[in-house]
Amino acid sequence: MKTANTEAVLQSVLSILETTRAVLLALDSEERLVGVLPAGGNLGTQLELSLGQPLKNSVQANFIRVYSDDNEWDELAYFSRPGQSSTRGKPWQIHRYSGTGHAFSSLFADAASCILATPLPAYASLESLHEHSMADHNRELQAMNRKLRRRSHKLKEAMFILEQRNRQIINEMNLAVELQKSLLPKSYPATDLISFTHRYIPMAMVGGDFFDIKKLADNMVAILISDVSGHGVAPAFITAMIRSSFDYLVSKDRPPATVISLLNDEFSKIIDTDHYVTAFYAVLDFTTMTCRYCNAGHPHQLLIHADGSHSEMTANNPIIGMLDHYEYKDIEIPFSQGDLLCFFTDGIMEARDENGEMFGTAGIVESIKLSSTSGDLDTVADHLLTDLIQFMKDPYFDDDITILLAEILETL
Repeated sequence: MKTANTEAVLQSVLSILETTRAVLLALDSEERLVGVLPAGGNLGTQLELSLGQPLKNSVQANFIRVYSDDNEWDELAYFSRPGQSSTRGKPWQIHRYSGTGHAFSSLFADAASCILATPLPAYASLESLHEHSMADHNRELQAMNRKLRRRSHKLKEAMFILEQRNRQIINEMNLAVELQKSLLPKSYPATDLISFTHRYIPMAMVGGDFFDIKKLADNMVAILISDVSGHGVAPAFITAMIRSSFDYLVSKDRPPATVISLLNDEFSKIIDTDHYVTAFYAVLDFTTMTCRYCNAGHPHQLLIHADGSHSEMTANNPIIGMLDHYEYKDIEIPFSQGDLLCFFTDGIMEARDENGEMFGTAGIVESIKLSSTSGDLDTVADHLLTDLIQFMKDPYFDDDITILLAEILETL
């Protein structure tokens, strides 16, 4: 009867093993393999199970415990040949049975324990899918990394080109700065009739403000101040052109209106841009003690009289470059010993305070009157700049600042 029961159990177990493709291993107390069901069953291709030998001599196993949804630990295993560097293959679910009270104890008389290994093809498929996905992701990352390296290389090349161009621009700007400096007078005319000082603050490295002073005769001094619209290299080069033209056009025999008319013709022929020029040209005649000037759209220049009153030399002509072949006109006003002339560009007039109010000619006149009685020209110029900065909401100039002061000296 016992044999019949054992045979029934065997057939049932074989049927289950065949259905699930599982393998039942029987081990003795020293972990030697004493039985395998089904007969000839194996745990993978090229894995031969040898009865009577320790299991580890037949297979190399990597057992892993995983936490199941039933709040229990399941055991998985990966089998390979002994000595193989990797034990990753298809996964098997492992159930262990020990002692004599389990369902398989009657099948193997010498067994101290049994291992039921059931293949998990779905789990293996998921693992394979995950590995392929990781491999695809890795390839994408590598492709992206190669693309980033190429872009990084191109970016470095672009940065190198930009650095070269930046150095070239800086060199050109430095050249323009030197050009701009060379345009301004390096010294004032030697005369005991009038003294000068100036202050020049360009908004950018180079600007469009310019002035020049020329001694036409022992008793005659010419003064030009101009402002080219815009900032940077282009206005600086236009300024250079004006300086060059002024040098050969100015003469004691040419009144200011004639010189400005000729400058206007030169500018109209050569410059084809949106830039424009305002200019003020005056000739001081110390024989007649008169100032003959032509104002081409420039701010009203100031004559501060020794008695504290002042006169404005108004803009009586259009800006240079607006009208071709325009006949500019002169105005003549008298001056006296002790008078002070203030020539400037619009940067100082248009500086604003926190309320948006402009400094204007009123601010210039007030500052000069307060300081002219107690100091020399340099003191007056410095005081004017200090008053301007204190007036502004912040010490940042929106335009070039050019101030030229001239004092009519008292002579015997």
